[in-house]
Amino acid sequence: MMTRVISPLLAVMLLAASPAGAALAPDAPVMVAAAKRKPAKRKPATPVPPPPQEAAPATPAAPVTPDVTPPVSATPESGSTGSAAPQDSGSSTPSSEPSLDFDLLTPESEASAGLLDPNLQKDLETRRTMLKLHQGLGLAMAGGLTAATVLGQIQFNESFRGGGDDRTLLAWHRGVVIGTSLLFATVGTLGILAPDPVERPFQWDTVTFHKIFMSLATAGMIAQAVLGILATHSYGEITEPKYATAHQVVGYATLGCVAAGIVTLTF
Repeated sequence: MMTRVISPLLAVMLLAASPAGAALAPDAPVMVAAAKRKPAKRKPATPVPPPPQEAAPATPAAPVTPDVTPPVSATPESGSTGSAAPQDSGSSTPSSEPSLDFDLLTPESEASAGLLDPNLQKDLETRRTMLKLHQGLGLAMAGGLTAATVLGQIQFNESFRGGGDDRTLLAWHRGVVIGTSLLFATVGTLGILAPDPVERPFQWDTVTFHKIFMSLATAGMIAQAVLGILATHSYGEITEPKYATAHQVVGYATLGCVAAGIVTLTF
């Protein structure tokens, strides 16, 4: 029994050891059946990682430009050395023609702005307004003084030159004199209080003569008021004609001074 089992095994081993058996070994089911080996389990082969490659330098992402190209300054900023990027010839916009609406002369309001001090300009405007009122009320005052002088002369003729000594015009004369005196005071106040921001050296000009004549007229107005009151209170007395005559003379002198002051500024 042992001989039957061992003989085939030896024959197989010899056949496997010979070169011819090695060539027939893959196709011989006898060796596999005789050996009755359990096929070994193979482990799955692990993939070999590829060799590391040099990383390429990362390129910065291109900036997203807006659809509308921002305006480029005509003059480069200080410190900048690069030249402006050329614009795309395909997206060129039509250039606008230069406007022909211009003025070579600067407007007067803009040319005079900032040349004068605001406070000085304000004082000059105030002076101009006050002197206009001074002039207008001065002419009205001269007319009232003329009317008062005419009424006073008529009343003087009736009282002291054989006119019947009628005092009917005395009330009218007194009323006109009071109104004229108020106008005279207002005109003088406007002339004195008018600001004069510009310093002027003293000189003999029309303004100086106007001030002299109006100063004499002021003294005459005061003297007339005093003499008129004295003449009224001395009614029927021997001193009444003297006061009335002095009042009359001063009245004409005052009217002459006012007329001379107006003429000096007119001519």
